[in-house]
Amino acid sequence: MKITVNDTLLELHSGATVKDALLSYYARSGRKLPGRLPTVEDRFGNIVAPDGALSEGNCLIIRSERKRKTSAARSVIVLLASAILFGCSSTRQTATSHSNEKPDVTAVAPPSGIAASPERQAVIFSVNDMHAAIDNFPKLAWIVDSLRSVYPDLLLVAAGDNQTGNPVNDQFPEKGFPVIDLMNAVGFNLSAVGNHEFDTGPEGFGNLISKADFSFICANVSGGGRHPLKIDPYKIITLPNGLKVAFLGLLQLGQNGIPDSHPDNVRDFVFRSPLRAAPEFLWLKDSSDVFIALTHIGFEEDVKLAETMPPGIDLIIGGHSHTRVDREQVHNGILITQADSKLKFGTLIRLKVDAAGRVSSSMQLIDIRNSKKERPEIRAMVDRYNDNPVLNQVIATATDDFSSSEELGYLMADGQRAAAGADIALMNPGGVRIDRLPKGPVTIKNVYQLDPFGNELVVTKLTGSEIFSLLRAAWSADRKSPLFTSGITTETRVNDHGEPEEITVHTDDGKPLDLNHVYSVAMNSYMTQVYRYEHADPGQSLFLTTAQALIGYLKQEGNIKSYRGEKRVRVTR
Repeated sequence: MKITVNDTLLELHSGATVKDALLSYYARSGRKLPGRLPTVEDRFGNIVAPDGALSEGNCLIIRSERKRKTSAARSVIVLLASAILFGCSSTRQTATSHSNEKPDVTAVAPPSGIAASPERQAVIFSVNDMHAAIDNFPKLAWIVDSLRSVYPDLLLVAAGDNQTGNPVNDQFPEKGFPVIDLMNAVGFNLSAVGNHEFDTGPEGFGNLISKADFSFICANVSGGGRHPLKIDPYKIITLPNGLKVAFLGLLQLGQNGIPDSHPDNVRDFVFRSPLRAAPEFLWLKDSSDVFIALTHIGFEEDVKLAETMPPGIDLIIGGHSHTRVDREQVHNGILITQADSKLKFGTLIRLKVDAAGRVSSSMQLIDIRNSKKERPEIRAMVDRYNDNPVLNQVIATATDDFSSSEELGYLMADGQRAAAGADIALMNPGGVRIDRLPKGPVTIKNVYQLDPFGNELVVTKLTGSEIFSLLRAAWSADRKSPLFTSGITTETRVNDHGEPEEITVHTDDGKPLDLNHVYSVAMNSYMTQVYRYEHADPGQSLFLTTAQALIGYLKQEGNIKSYRGEKRVRVTR
């Protein structure tokens, strides 16, 4: 897919993240990515997280230090103005909370001495892209309890991607259950379906839905084959004050027409464009007082939804792009919110409906991560989940010692090749983070020590000629050493300056690499973005990390063969 960073057009693999875009941008400009990642905004001025998902046509801007200081000063002015005007305006309002203590729920209560209006109110607290950040749940629970003390009928909703990102949750025996258990305990009312909800597979996702005390909604998915899921396109919630609040769920689709998940996980489902599905549900406006789109399509797609939909939607609560909306974003008269990711923030939303049925809305971004208070019983649940043997689970047995990073690199490449079903796999030496692994039990923790980066597995179609280009580019980009391989062997003859003069490549059957033949090549997403080489195919993410690929491979193998003395790459002079 094509996106722009600071007006530079980049072509990235499908499923790329903001960090992938930064890697590509800096590599193209001949610079190293800073140790501390720069702040990145979308075209609307919202901060986007490094792990935020990208879509075709997205635009990113790297903020300069000067702009960062200016923006900070502007934020102080906005906060002061908000404090002065907050109680007197009847239109949409926005405040940003930086408090580490109880959120300023009194600031949005009716001023004393003023009679309550005939307006009815719906109050929502929303989060998105939690990605199994269970350590922040105790703080979330305390904030939600505080809000419910002021707004007893508060609705708590999630905009998808509750799963994936924490091995304590992802490798739990009932994969994904810790997050569902905690969401039940905190009292969620509703969740959109995110692409990572499918990471547990149809049967696993179905099991999690059955364990949830809340509903999942998505209007642009159907089917499920032998594992049909209990997912409704929408849900109408009637509040005690009589207000009917309708939520419509929408899910992103990649360029391949499926959500950003491993294709095997969504094989039995049928997906439609969220922007085409949404107009079919405009009748919900006539069946409710407030109509909300609870989406997992990314902020820029939410803007498209707001600008292309006929009148009807009152609010869009979004996810997927990990966008931090800390000030009012109104497009085509529709307020759009999103709250970063991993429970760092949440959004408090108030919707008022007057006697004529007109809806007005306001939002306040609440800092969850820096709260100093927690709900004790939720902390106890989290501690129990963290204190479990998941990471110490033995998944395979090494039949011999691994005595070098080269031997471990071959193992990683073998795992990636098997997971991708590829002809060839390539592993960069810098991505192998330990150089010893003793004979005996191998645990999940060992895998994350070996491969801690969270890079995704990408498959690219490359000709033999393009593979040679990649090998040459990798030499100078990664320690002036050859890539670790699976499916091929390489011999690199270098000159007196240590630069490659000739590279010879043979496939496993001993034949020379065919320059014109197209091979499927598996590698990590870091390599696809940093290495500058000739290739026509930008690649396709398999939406699992290289660590997950290796874990699956080791579980399948059981006994890991000895790599002692194995030599797939050679360097000569």
